[in-house]
Amino acid sequence: MSLAEVRNEINRIDDSMKKMFDERMLCSNEVAKVKIQTNDKVFKPLREKEICERFTDDEEYLTFVKKVMQISRKRQYGIFIDTFSESTCWESINEDKCHISKTGELELKLKADNTSTKGLNVNDILSVISDSALEIKKLTVSENGMIEVVINVHDDDRAMREALVLAYMLSEETI
Repeated sequence: MSLAEVRNEINRIDDSMKKMFDERMLCSNEVAKVKIQTNDKVFKPLREKEICERFTDDEEYLTFVKKVMQISRKRQYGIFIDTFSESTCWESINEDKCHISKTGELELKLKADNTSTKGLNVNDILSVISDSALEIKKLTVSENGMIEVVINVHDDDRAMREALVLAYMLSEETI
């Protein structure tokens, strides 16, 4: 097979994966709606552990599945924010929004969970932060799992929403 033929096959597979990813995200939207109706939380570490255990024999695929679950949760947090603009969680989000508006920065102090039964571990927290399109200004990680991060947030609606979803997600997924 030539390089061009292999690339064409990769393109075909990528197109198929995109369709399946879109289906997965539609399911994620439905999960968020059910969780909102039942007053449930987005992050379910034991459910995610159960899913991961299905793929422990293939570390590369397991990494892929973990990333898809992270993206799915982020989408669900966005749906929660859009739905509960007047709820309890909104009070904390409004504080973050006011701070961002005044300083142009999102400041987070997070505690990692090394057991991964209640929250994200350090690597997962750093993955969530680094996957955002926001600029990290300062990041420190202490030996005891404390993470302090300062993120620049540009003055536009997209960046503000991304920062608020990130803050909400990490406040719910860390201890």
